[in-house]
Amino acid sequence: MSAVEIALLVAGGLIAGIVNAFAGGGSFLTFPLLMAVGLPPQVANATNRVAIVLQCTAGSATYHRHGVFPWRPLPWFAIPMVIGAVPGAMLASHLDESSFRKVSAFLLVAMISTIFIDSKKWTREKPEGGRFHWWHAPVFVLVGVYGGFLQAGIGPIMLGLLVLTAGFDVVRGNAIRFGLAGIFNLAALLLFASQGQVNWLAGAILAVGNTAGGVIGAHLVVRRGTRWVRYVVLASGLAAVAKLLLGG
Repeated sequence: MSAVEIALLVAGGLIAGIVNAFAGGGSFLTFPLLMAVGLPPQVANATNRVAIVLQCTAGSATYHRHGVFPWRPLPWFAIPMVIGAVPGAMLASHLDESSFRKVSAFLLVAMISTIFIDSKKWTREKPEGGRFHWWHAPVFVLVGVYGGFLQAGIGPIMLGLLVLTAGFDVVRGNAIRFGLAGIFNLAALLLFASQGQVNWLAGAILAVGNTAGGVIGAHLVVRRGTRWVRYVVLASGLAAVAKLLLGG
């Protein structure tokens, strides 16, 4: 891997970490970036999970230190997500590259609109915590299938479900979102690794920037910045779709 590619991965990871701090969507940047440095789409999809798992671990620890991580309901949401993520990752792992490109491009187009969800509109006074309802189980299984298969764009969907249907405030919703993303992506990463589809060096380099970006992003959550970053994410998502469909 060249010095230029290393610099691109660190810089891209940094920006993606900042984007993830706002509401999610950083994988719209890192997925096409990993393909741009030469990784095949399925390897890029798998390798992206390395940085996500590490950033989510750091983010969850930060929320825990501030006493706002809702540990008690975490397993109720995590179990359905893992149940969905495993077959989703298996499907991504075993599809031929041509089919993976087409399916991934379709899913990315479907998910791009979610980057414009503004979580600040949901901010209101709520009782501490949140509730898992029985119907959350099948919903989060389906979300887990998508997360296991591709991951990009899942952050705003998870946050919306946790805040609008489970009763978490935005802070605790973001906290449990980090925890859930770390868990189901770890399950997917282990499956991809068993298939030899993870480039650990690229993943580790990306994780350096991704984790640093998460720390910086926590201090940059301002409205104007959110709008600007999301246009960058939109452009990156469209670039990923073009890369998948055009190949190369």
